[in-house]
Amino acid sequence: MNLINRFFGALVFWPLAIIVIGLAVANRKDVILSFDPFNAAEPAVAFNVPLWGVMLGAALIGLVLGGWSSYLAQAPARRAARMTEQKVKKLEREIEVQQAIIVRPPESRELTHV
Repeated sequence: MNLINRFFGALVFWPLAIIVIGLAVANRKDVILSFDPFNAAEPAVAFNVPLWGVMLGAALIGLVLGGWSSYLAQAPARRAARMTEQKVKKLEREIEVQQAIIVRPPESRELTHV
């Protein structure tokens, strides 16, 4: 199973890496990254960054936000699993207590006939 996972991981990773490197090489020119939507002529906060940095930064932010939203969406399932695990542990403890209470019959002795 591990070999299959590695194969498909490589099947996705290497083409994606080649595409990202190609985009980075093709988009080396600097662009103005402005955080002032009201004054386009002279923005208060602006940076000259390479276009590939903007694209990769946006992709990274999207990846982080997507992972975070997925984590939050799975919170009810994790909570239900945690509660179920607590119930199972409680029932196992109850079984142990009940088994300790049960009186076990003595071992059978062979009856000897005289």
